Amino acid sequence: MDNTRPTNTSSFLAHEHENLDYSIFQLNLILNAYSEGQKPYKIDYNVLLLSYSLWKGGDIDEFCQDQTIGYFLLNPSNDSAEAREAFCMEIREFLLEM
Repeated sequence: MDNTRPTNTSSFLAHEHENLDYSIFQLNLILNAYSEGQKPYKIDYNVLLLSYSLWKGGDIDEFCQDQTIGYFLLNPSNDSAEAREAFCMEIREFLLEM
């Protein structure tokens, strides 16, 4: 196996190594430390399920990324790379548990 090849996992986090530690710290705060009222986003799971059932796309990762980009285009005041990554991870986890 070639370990020198980068993986093609998509992420909203910065790829610069000097900012990555801080981004991961912020991501962990959003996912684990903040209450629902403190998070920079609100997830309406009923709308999410309806959108997913009507979606005609390929895989779940594509759906989650599309939903994330759409949400933060409509809510730019709360936008950050860490918030986008957390939002995407939360809706992906929710859909995979169904």
